[in-house]
Amino acid sequence: MNRKIIIAFLLALFACGITDAAHAANPKKKKAKKHAVKPEQASSATEDDNDYQDKKISRDEKKKKRLERKKQRKERREQIRQEKAAEKNKRKNESEGIKENKPFKYPATVFKSKYQVHILASLYLDELVQKKSVTFKNKVPDKAVPGISFYEGVSIAADSLKRAGFDIDLFVHDITSSAESLDSLFFKHVFDSADLIIGAVQTADIPRIADFAKAHKVNFVSALSPSDAGVTNNKYFTLLQPSLRSHCQKIAADVANRFPGMKVPLIYRTTSEADEAAYRYITGSKKVNYAPLQCASLPSRQELLSIFDTTKPNIVVVPVLDRAFADSLLKTISRNFSAVQFEVYGMPSWSALNNLRKEDVFPNLSVNVTTSLYIDMNNPAAKFLANAYKKLYGSKPSESVYYGFETTMWYASLLKAYGTMFNSGYSDNSAAPFTKFEVVQLRDKDGGILYNGNQHILLSRYEGGTVKIQ
Repeated sequence: MNRKIIIAFLLALFACGITDAAHAANPKKKKAKKHAVKPEQASSATEDDNDYQDKKISRDEKKKKRLERKKQRKERREQIRQEKAAEKNKRKNESEGIKENKPFKYPATVFKSKYQVHILASLYLDELVQKKSVTFKNKVPDKAVPGISFYEGVSIAADSLKRAGFDIDLFVHDITSSAESLDSLFFKHVFDSADLIIGAVQTADIPRIADFAKAHKVNFVSALSPSDAGVTNNKYFTLLQPSLRSHCQKIAADVANRFPGMKVPLIYRTTSEADEAAYRYITGSKKVNYAPLQCASLPSRQELLSIFDTTKPNIVVVPVLDRAFADSLLKTISRNFSAVQFEVYGMPSWSALNNLRKEDVFPNLSVNVTTSLYIDMNNPAAKFLANAYKKLYGSKPSESVYYGFETTMWYASLLKAYGTMFNSGYSDNSAAPFTKFEVVQLRDKDGGILYNGNQHILLSRYEGGTVKIQ
């Protein structure tokens, strides 16, 4: 479908509500037929009725017991999930030297017949639509694509929830609009009755929303940005995209596990704040012995020889997020050392490198890239979303569409199962369509509260133009 139609659709749905359809009136009872019954027949019928009632009560009791046992098994499974999550978090803290602390304490959860969820997104509709006409040609501006795509996923999820009988009021706000800016929404007390706030927002917007959530004791989930924006001491804030620190820790742990005791070449830059941070996070692990090479520009063959061993396969870690530099570096390594096999570890941003999907560009490289989202197209939910999106928009859904769909579906299920303070049920990812989220309580080195963060990270291994998920 043309993007102009999408914008028009968005204009009509600034705030959308999902509610159950009104219950239909009960149909009139059918008039019972009259039957002449002889006295002896009446007595027999009464005895049969009593027998039937006894059997019915027995069946009801058995059914009730079965349901109770099923509930007990479910509660036990949930308890085991929580215990495993707590133990995993404890082991992680111990490995990183973090002090053991008591879990976060939340207010008592509240179960409601209907929950109110607010979605905040950067849609830029004031710029894109003026006087009922779009202001762009052919292509939506890049800055608006993530927010609009996220909304498209939310919209498809909203329809699915409605059909499934979820009774949720879901409101979408374009916070780039003057009428729905954060200042305006706070001033109008729009979120005062909110049970959950989900943000597909810029990093700069996160602290203000997180502060509001903390003050009003309502959960705020940042769904797209991997940055915590410096938020700390906030048990109501959840970072759903794993942070750069988490990605780097995943790489360091995998290297330490697969190649224990090896001296590992490390090519890094400090020319950007992000690259410098990635270097710090990677080298923060005490379990890997690195041979570092700092370079502001592409290193020469001679410089690379100072850290490579051309007599055997090499493991190389490159904490550089810039895709253009990464692509050029991989070509330099591959072409200058064509007889040597390399196992390269790169940043999550590398997943957008098209050359990784080409068979003959890096013939002697295996490139490992961290990712938090993997879509198995054999997954029924993935098939459903792809078909629904194609029917609506005539194309394939982007990652942001999947994020919007999954976030809405999972959190609606958490609200229904665990109430407004669903945080105790974070280990229950059974209703998440694609991702086995691992949301844990994060703390600083001194044991202070940071926030809730998703630690579910996979490795995509690119080799010969194909990719395998580990």
